Amino acid sequence: MKSLRRPAVYQGVTYPDYEIDFYTSQVYSVRYNDKVLKASNKEGCNENIGSYLKVTFCLNYKRTYVWVHSLMAETFYDLLPKSPLVSYYSLLVGRNKHILKTPTEFTFICNQVCPDHIDGDPSNNHHSNLMIVTQLENNLKRGPKREGHSPYKGVTSNRGRGRARIETKNTIDQNGKAFFLSKSFETEEEAALVYNIILEESLLTIWGGDLGPKMYDLAYKNVIKSPVQQKLTLS
Repeated sequence: MKSLRRPAVYQGVTYPDYEIDFYTSQVYSVRYNDKVLKASNKEGCNENIGSYLKVTFCLNYKRTYVWVHSLMAETFYDLLPKSPLVSYYSLLVGRNKHILKTPTEFTFICNQVCPDHIDGDPSNNHHSNLMIVTQLENNLKRGPKREGHSPYKGVTSNRGRGRARIETKNTIDQNGKAFFLSKSFETEEEAALVYNIILEESLLTIWGGDLGPKMYDLAYKNVIKSPVQQKLTLS
């Protein structure tokens, strides 16, 4: 079995008493003869599917819970794939605030760069399932909200009518205003289709002809569950 172990890096600090393996995401205690630390989703629980996993470090005689996906991202940053914005701006993992200019002269405030679980399973920390992304890109990748909401992303529903809204968080136009688009339609399906359209248009407007298509490829798009008869255009 392949193995590539490095001293664990967490929140910018290297911990030589602990190592993590790139291929298995297992964490080892070097001090205790390479004991494998048990990953859990909360204190005292074994590994569970569908939950973010953490391990326990003993730092300065105190227990500290450390997220495994964050360990993977910081320790193996050079080996993991990067999202379009992380690659373009050479952003590092962490919560450092970056104020960036987009290629089309918008201002983008990046508050966090983090690992994303590509398949949506936060317990799957295999290196092939992790990508370094900005919080904006992480939000773009997510599907629609759950209970009590429209089944379509970017759509709110009121008695069968739909409103499509695009808001690229922390993105400010040349006039210092938050960038968003909003429009009402007769049905949720119409609004869902238009969400896809204005999503692509807004990403091109903000990020230009190079980054815009890459961002759109990364983003979640609505799949219409019933046919929309009329042709929709933005006005």
